[in-house]
Amino acid sequence: MSLQQIIQPSACAQTASLQALLNGFLREIAPDSISAASQCSAVEIPLSHIPARLRVQIEYYSHAGPHHFGAAQLQFTSSSVWQAAAPIQVITLIAQECFARLNARDPEKLPEFLRNVLNSNAQIEKILRSTAQSPDPDSFLPAEQALSYGHWLHPTPKSRDGLTGWQQMAYAPEFAGRFRLTFFAADKSILSQGSAQEPAADLVSQIPGVAGAFQLQPDEVLIPAHPLQAQALRLDPAVQALLASGRLRDLGEAGGGFSATSSVRTLYSPDCPWMLKFSIPVRLTNSLRVTLRDELAVGVSMARLLRKLDIANLSPRFRIINDPAYLTVDLPDRRESGFEVIFRENPFTAQQGKGVYNLAALTADPRPGRTALLTSIIRQLAALHGKSHTAMARAWFDAYLDCMLDPVLQLYDRHGIGLEAHQQNSLLDLSTGLPSRAYYRDNQGYFITREAFPHLSALEPSLKGQPALVYPAEHINERLAYYLIVNQLFAVVRRLGRDGMAGETELLLRLRQRLSDAASRFSGAAAGFAEYLLTAPTLATKANLLTRVHNVDELETATQEGIFLQMRNPIAAVRPQSARELADVLA
Repeated sequence: MSLQQIIQPSACAQTASLQALLNGFLREIAPDSISAASQCSAVEIPLSHIPARLRVQIEYYSHAGPHHFGAAQLQFTSSSVWQAAAPIQVITLIAQECFARLNARDPEKLPEFLRNVLNSNAQIEKILRSTAQSPDPDSFLPAEQALSYGHWLHPTPKSRDGLTGWQQMAYAPEFAGRFRLTFFAADKSILSQGSAQEPAADLVSQIPGVAGAFQLQPDEVLIPAHPLQAQALRLDPAVQALLASGRLRDLGEAGGGFSATSSVRTLYSPDCPWMLKFSIPVRLTNSLRVTLRDELAVGVSMARLLRKLDIANLSPRFRIINDPAYLTVDLPDRRESGFEVIFRENPFTAQQGKGVYNLAALTADPRPGRTALLTSIIRQLAALHGKSHTAMARAWFDAYLDCMLDPVLQLYDRHGIGLEAHQQNSLLDLSTGLPSRAYYRDNQGYFITREAFPHLSALEPSLKGQPALVYPAEHINERLAYYLIVNQLFAVVRRLGRDGMAGETELLLRLRQRLSDAASRFSGAAAGFAEYLLTAPTLATKANLLTRVHNVDELETATQEGIFLQMRNPIAAVRPQSARELADVLA
């Protein structure tokens, strides 16, 4: 292996970590540092914790998403000389500056924050080394395993507290491991289950290689667990007491191999009709990944409701992947035991996942020496159809809006149901070239308007026990604007603009035209949402940097939403730069 090959993953990891941290800093803490009007070639940041200024070159300015930064320089006030600053030095300076500006009264959190930033950076480097020879993904599971850099605007996108090095290699998606599930036999008296269809206990037998693997007692039910969670459960005194009593039996590993998806704790097998979502004793990005009791019930209630609303026929271009069943063990005086497992529909068995990608994989920055996945796909389509890259990007973008934006707006307008459709929760079927169908997943990600709730809860009475789903339309508009537009759609706009496939201004104008049509076409909640996107000077954006600096576990907050703030709305601000650009949008 050459010296360049050895150095490159380290340098690329540091660059990626710096991009995420600096973009978060400029969006959440110093939003006035870059002027949208001037689109300056560099940003200068006066540092308050040392007598110096930091200057970072802007290689690509984005109206919608993260900017791309180049070389950095540092100038001390006692000198007129700008000296080069390495990425790891800039990372440290920005981290210190966050605390100097925000958290001076709690400086002991700085080492913890830096530890997580550097832990994330180390994981990115390890991933890049491990996947250097891996081909680009072309189907569901490889795309799930392709998120080398993690969340595009998170300061610690690959931080995973609670995982050792060997556990990362075995259980993290990027390393493409396969492993068997652990099984327990639980007495029915300590079991809770729910299902929108056949009993959840019966679904366990559909896991490949499990039927007939164990001899169960008449009053026992089989319950699977993630191997990581099983290790933690065995150390729990309450679980140990159940094992000693015989009401719970540890049966060990069985069945076929499963692989982690992009969420780490949701597991997939191409031979299983269900993906399985577990609690794991790991803090990923902002939160300890614990499946809450309310989350179990929401999945069942929403699956029942969506079936009664015939959502499957809302649009042939859109599908919601339900979480219609769950199992768990009850422990005394606890809402959650750690045994919680959710059964998620798996529409991607065998060859059905060919050409299916999550939006995070499509829009991510490329690995060293590669081309971004979305850009590569558009170039291939352009060559196949004999079109220019720009013409193909426009066609792709329009088909994407047909699959993703229009059905989500239609669902919101017709039924008052909003979706937390961020990049990782949203998938596209590109098996025929252009986007032909979008998928949405995540039973934690539903919002119901107050106006719609009486009708929907009458249709599905179990919803009455889920008041946390219900919000004013104004609140849902803000959250839907973040998840669907800022997080997901702006990532597509930025990717196509960054790689020269189409100008961001043109794409934002195409989006604006689509929203204008929606505002006039719809008459319910989506009309107000579209009007909000068209006119609001600012949009809500999740403050992942602030959440991490203040060490907030968003699942422990009152609304389980984390911290939000406002950013400039590029949809309201965009204007055609030329008559040709306007003609292209209207074409």
